[in-house]
Parts: sequence; structure tokens; C-alpha cells
Amino acid sequence: MGVHIKDLSFAYKGTDRLILEHLDLDVQDGEFVCLLGQSGCGKSTLLRLIAGLETPSTGEILSGGQPISEASLSRGIVFQDYGLFPWMSAGENISLGLHQKFPEIGKAALRERVEQLLIEVGLDPSIYRKLPRELSGGMKQRCAIARAFGIDPPTLLMDEPFGALDAVTRVRLQDLVMDLWQKEEEKKTVFFVTHDVDEALLLATRICMLGQSPSQVILDVSIPSEHRPARETQFDDPWILSLRNDLVKRMNMDITAHVE
Repeated sequence: MGVHIKDLSFAYKGTDRLILEHLDLDVQDGEFVCLLGQSGCGKSTLLRLIAGLETPSTGEILSGGQPISEASLSRGIVFQDYGLFPWMSAGENISLGLHQKFPEIGKAALRERVEQLLIEVGLDPSIYRKLPRELSGGMKQRCAIARAFGIDPPTLLMDEPFGALDAVTRVRLQDLVMDLWQKEEEKKTVFFVTHDVDEALLLATRICMLGQSPSQVILDVSIPSEHRPARETQFDDPWILSLRNDLVKRMNMDITAHVE
């Protein structure tokens, strides 16, 4: 589902400090957009605004042509800290969104669907009854991904979902998300927050760099299909190497300018 952001400014209540200022961004159906920038530049805040968890100070955000005014099952969210309810089992956490979206679904069909989702994200259905504290970080995040994809939202929001994971698990989950996204007949519109240039280059069809707060989009580049890198050959393409150097340079320039 397309998302259109026009003249967006935002400050948290009780403060005059703007996090985002006059930000414009048009995203079409099925784009995988990486929101790239240094920590503290407003990437996560922008994601919360798109999710409907915060309200713009000025400007507007439209999803499918309609203003976003509250959270919705049409926008799935994956947080860095997993967002699993600690008193609920892995299966119950995944079931939550499914039950909300499909209230008529029977208990047996719901259990079957959850177990299918666990398999799709590389987990054994036997963990259905395990509590989050019994799972590794990678397993928790797989459960969070299963919950988000399970409700089949047209828009998926991912807030540095692999930032707290070790390098090997991070690679595996990057590949998992790409596999789930690419195999869909009607691809979801994805907003993926990261401060990792290489992660953005690997995942995105489009990279939007945010400057230091109050943030605007300071660089917006689409990656043509012929230059979409595979992990094994990511830096074999001179075009990708040139873009990588430009992204790193722009991020460093923005930090220096902000400090000065």
C-alpha cells in the first residue's frame, strides 16, 4: 500500500525541539524502503508516525489515500526489542494478531496457522508453548516476524529489527525477511529502519537517508533491479560500490556539519 508524507513536522509533547521538520516522502506499493541515518536522527520516530502510534505536529501521512490517525492491522510492526508479551507463549503471541484480524477463525485452524508460520520462519512448531524467556534473541525475533507477516498487512514497518542480534543470526534473519518478501505475489510495502549502510544496500529497493534532527530526507535513491546485489556478490558491482561510498560520505558529512 502506498504511503504519502507531506510537509511533516513532529515534536514530542511537552518539548519545543523538532525531531522532523517539513519532511516529504512518497512511497509506492511494493517498495522496500530503508530509512538510513545516524542514531537519534528521527528514523524510529518517523516509523511510529507511519504506524499511527504518534500524531504529526503539522503535515499529514496518507496510507492508501486515507489519513493515518491510529494504529491499524493494515500495518504490521517488528520492533528491535521483539515486542513479545512475556506472560504469553510464543504461539499465543503470534495468535494475537491473527485472532484480531480473523475473529471468526476456529481454535484448531488458528493453531494450525500459527504452526505453519513458525515453520515458515524456520522454527520448530514444538516451541508453541515456550515463553519468550525460554527463547534466544534470534528465536524471539523470528516469532515477531511471524506475527507481523501472519496478519498479511499491505505495509510492514521494521525498526532496526536485527540491531540487538549477533552477526550470524543477523545474516540469517536478513535472508529470511528477503525470502518472505520476494516470494509474495503482491509484495508488501516495507519501511526498514537501519543505520547500517551495507544492510540497507542488501535489502532495499530504495534508500532514503535522513539528516540530523530536525530531520528531512537528504538523499533518496532507488536501486535498479539489475543492480540489486546478492549477498555473495554485493561488492562486485562498481555501481553498488560507488553508491556505498556516497552514502557513507553523506552520513559523515551530515554528522560533521551538525557538530560544527
